[in-house]
Amino acid sequence: MRVRVRYRKQGRLRFISAIDVGRVWERALRRADLPIAYSEGFSPHPKVSFTDALPLGCDSTGEYGELTFAVPIDLPSAVSVLNAAFPDGMDVLFATAVEEGGPRIAKLLQASLWDVAYPPGTSLTDAAAQALAAETLIVARERKGETVHVDIRPAVHHLSCDGPRLRVTVHHADHLPADASVAIRPTEVDAALRGFQTELPQPALVSRLAQGRPEADGLVEALSGERYEPLGPRLQRQFL
Repeated sequence: MRVRVRYRKQGRLRFISAIDVGRVWERALRRADLPIAYSEGFSPHPKVSFTDALPLGCDSTGEYGELTFAVPIDLPSAVSVLNAAFPDGMDVLFATAVEEGGPRIAKLLQASLWDVAYPPGTSLTDAAAQALAAETLIVARERKGETVHVDIRPAVHHLSCDGPRLRVTVHHADHLPADASVAIRPTEVDAALRGFQTELPQPALVSRLAQGRPEADGLVEALSGERYEPLGPRLQRQFL
């Protein structure tokens, strides 16, 4: 039985690596005594896989994974037992069984929705307005010891703000046309805004809210279909 889950990674767990996340899951599955399936071979491993790793230090309610169980399970009961076995800061928020032959989960995760919280009193209005009008959003990256400049504009689907809070929907690189494919992090959107507002303070917290399908006026979460709206004025580019 295959199961897809959406889970959160918050609090102190924001600072553990993707490898350690896998270890947390393995320990929780053992504590919960759930019949997870194992790979074959000399060193069997639980059949648990995760999507792209969350940048270290970021908060998230939008992490995803897929589990294969050796026998059918009662999903609500299994989620309850598993959540009780997790440390503080991690819980399964939504789980659904996968039909045989269903698409890979990566196909459903076309974009990420991020909130970037700045210190109270920060105004993002001017920087966001200039970003809204910009044809390009150039950021610097270090590549093999050299500084290169990259236009992240094609990957930004929505950008909006409300006081000190920025919300941005970012296309995943493998869901963009080849000539516009660029993988970006929300911190690079912050870097682009600094080109318009140099005195912008450092973000207090960067949070991934969800992943799913970007639409003209928001993002539809991949598993539940829950809809997330922009905060206000938005920067948008559609790819057909």
